[in-house]
Formats: sequence, C-alpha cells, structure tokens
Amino acid sequence: MVTVNLRTKSPKAKISKLPPTLDVDTTGTVKDLAAAISKATQLGLERIRLTLIDNTVLVPDTPLDKYDLQDNSIIYVKDLGYQIDWQTVFYVEYGGPLFIHLLFYFLQKPIYGKTFEHSATQKAVFYMVILHFLKRELETMFVHRFSNATMPLINIFKNSGHYWVLSGFSLAYFCYGPSPRRDLPGYLFYGLIAFWAYSEVSNFITHLILSSLRPKGTRVRKIPYGYGFNFVACPNYFFEACSWLAVTLLTRSWAATLFLIVSSVTMFLWSLKKQAAYKKEFGAKYPKNRKAMFPFIA
Repeated sequence: MVTVNLRTKSPKAKISKLPPTLDVDTTGTVKDLAAAISKATQLGLERIRLTLIDNTVLVPDTPLDKYDLQDNSIIYVKDLGYQIDWQTVFYVEYGGPLFIHLLFYFLQKPIYGKTFEHSATQKAVFYMVILHFLKRELETMFVHRFSNATMPLINIFKNSGHYWVLSGFSLAYFCYGPSPRRDLPGYLFYGLIAFWAYSEVSNFITHLILSSLRPKGTRVRKIPYGYGFNFVACPNYFFEACSWLAVTLLTRSWAATLFLIVSSVTMFLWSLKKQAAYKKEFGAKYPKNRKAMFPFIA
C-alpha cells in the first residue's frame, strides 16, 4: 500500500472533489485506482485518464506494480469530458454518406431540377461508394476491436463532418449531376473498378489481421505481420487511399480529389502516430525498415 498525490496539470482543468492524496493497493490494477477516483469525484470511469509525471499513460487493465509507484508519487488526473461509444460514432459517420448518396442518386428531380440517365461512370461510382460504406458498417459491427471503449462526444461531430460533407454531400452532388464527364475507355474503366475491388478486399484482410491480434474484451497490442504489414505499419490506411484513388481517377472530379487528399493526409498522420506507438512499446522488436503508410516511401 502506498499513498500517491493526485493532481491536475493546470488550474483550468481542476476537478471538483478530487482528493489530494489516495491510498493505493499496488497489487491492484490501474482500473481499480480509476474506480476509486471515480467514486470520490462522481465522474464516470470512462472520463478518467491517469498519467505519471513523465506523461506515461496508465493503461486500465495493467497492474499498478508495473509502474513502480512509491509514497508521494504524483499521478495526474484528467477529465476527458462526456464520452460516446466508439461503435456508435462509426455507425453514424459511415451511415451518413450511405444515406446521402442514395438521396442524390435517386432524387434527381428535387435536387437537380430534372431527370436524366446516369452515365456508366456514375452508376459504377454509386455502387462503389455504397459497397465501401456498407463494408465499413459491417466491419464496425463484426470485425473491429477498439483499444478504448469510448471517445469524447465532440468527436462524433468532427468525424461525421469529415465524412458527411466531403465523401457525402460534396462527392454525391458533383458526381451524380446531369453533366458528367465522358466515360473512360473500357480498359481504363474496368481496370479502375478492378483496382478498387482489390483495394477494398485488401483493406478488409488487414482489418481481419488486426482484429485477430486482440482477444475480444482486451486491450492487448501485438506487432502485426503478414498481408501489407511487412512493408508498412498501417496497410489498412494505404489500401483505403488506393480505393479512393480509383474513385478519383474514374470520376476525375474535384470533389473526389479533395476527399482523397484530405483523407490520405489524415490517415498518414494517424499512421505516423501508430508507428511511433509501436516503436515506443516494442522497441528493438519492431521491424526497423517498416514504413508508416506508403511502402518504401514514408
């Protein structure tokens, strides 16, 4: 049993009823400590994040003795704010584009002021987008396993804004309008559709690999290997970008190009953070030559 000092990192982040000290049984877990703080402060357990003075985050299911806590050790407590389930956020952010693309594709008269025959490219892009987001919804339901059960509530607005506006309203409105670009020659048209299908299947395979590494209900992290992972830390992001590249080349639309750029840059930044986390956790065990997202490049 040790007595630790509880602090917030700034006066603005003050937590009401946070006790200045707490007696901690080091044979317990971080979750036990968080539960004690939750009881004292009346904050939901999912809102509490604990870190040490060196910014090490205390992982909930980890035994406390791993962190070598001593009497008067300082633990910083942060209130993460109102939380929402990760799966709920994913359902909402992917469900938006599904509904929006159906709306713009089938309600021509109210939206564009007239009815017309969709081109082969418009038909292909419609089914590609619908299948992509249906796949994402099903993966959320049956495949993905999250390291955290919740995220800040504000994220549902930020994430949904990204998908609903860029891959939803913007892409749908400019792709399904009455003046589409001329269809590409057959070999390019079907070649891009095949490239899209390959990218989608490859993305799904990488998600299955990631899911297999984490037993259900745990936060276990392992170094992924195999399909795509031998070259980059996040092949799921790479194949996702390839999928949207196929849509962009097929439509030659500025709206598709914008979404491709924004989403690829965002995923690349995520991949850099993911790779840094792998290197920090696994050290010399992590493959030295593995790139973040783009094979042999970065």
